[in-house]
Amino acid sequence: MRCRRAFLVLVLALLPGLRGTAAAIVSRSLVVDGISIHVLDTAPGRVDLPTAILVHGWAGCTTDFEPLLERLGDDRRWVAFDFPGCGESDKPDMHYSISGMAEFVERFREALGVETMDLVGHSLGGQIAAHYAVRYPGRVRRLVLIDPDGMAGEEGCVLGLARLGPLVDLAFDLNSRCLIRSVMRKKVFHGRSGLEDAVDGKAAFLLTPGGNRAVSRITREAVGTEPVDDVLPLLRQDTLVIWGVEDRVLPIRWADGWMRRLSRAEYCPIPECGHMPSAEKPAETAIALEEFLQRP
Repeated sequence: MRCRRAFLVLVLALLPGLRGTAAAIVSRSLVVDGISIHVLDTAPGRVDLPTAILVHGWAGCTTDFEPLLERLGDDRRWVAFDFPGCGESDKPDMHYSISGMAEFVERFREALGVETMDLVGHSLGGQIAAHYAVRYPGRVRRLVLIDPDGMAGEEGCVLGLARLGPLVDLAFDLNSRCLIRSVMRKKVFHGRSGLEDAVDGKAAFLLTPGGNRAVSRITREAVGTEPVDDVLPLLRQDTLVIWGVEDRVLPIRWADGWMRRLSRAEYCPIPECGHMPSAEKPAETAIALEEFLQRP
């Protein structure tokens, strides 16, 4: 199944004329729990359309999904949002946890006015999505995990760094666009496609005091907590696991652990791709998503 799916994704990506009309993207704000949340929405107010909500990862924002959204069809409502403290959302002084962010997804769904959805989570957002789908199984039709984080030990040495307390704050205080680009080029992206736009999106909020504080807190308070090892067997939704073959942040060897624990999962590796398929290989990722979510 995994080889056939990967081949199909590659072939369809080379034949864009076979695909439907691309969805328009509207940037707007939505108030959730008194916090102004930045949203990218391809069909505001269209509660008649099936809806997919996209959940970004650590140090992430809606910019991570923008290249993907530009390639998705208009037969579904696609919605990406910035968590509090991230991207263009408000940056309140608050604490973060995986459970808390999963609950925020529920508050966001309520504010959006949709009853059920497909849920797509990238990296740390995959961990959040898995916890949400177990807590609210009736709300999630299908689940897509893109290079997901969350199994015990998956973060490796990053977990040790995340527990260094004040030194994490100092590291973020020394941040710069040059450093962000260097890390993303060496660790996050396999090639250069989509790199500069992703760097611009992250630098725009990581280099502000509020964004700096929020991601530092997420690093210290959420990364490496509430592992999904015992959560994954409880998932009953059909699940697609997408993984960049050249991921150097969360190496693809971790995919086997996710697949072993998921009872209803399919696997789609994306060749020549690093940790962010939605930004580096958006056409291939869009095809995999749509093929999976459009099934009866």
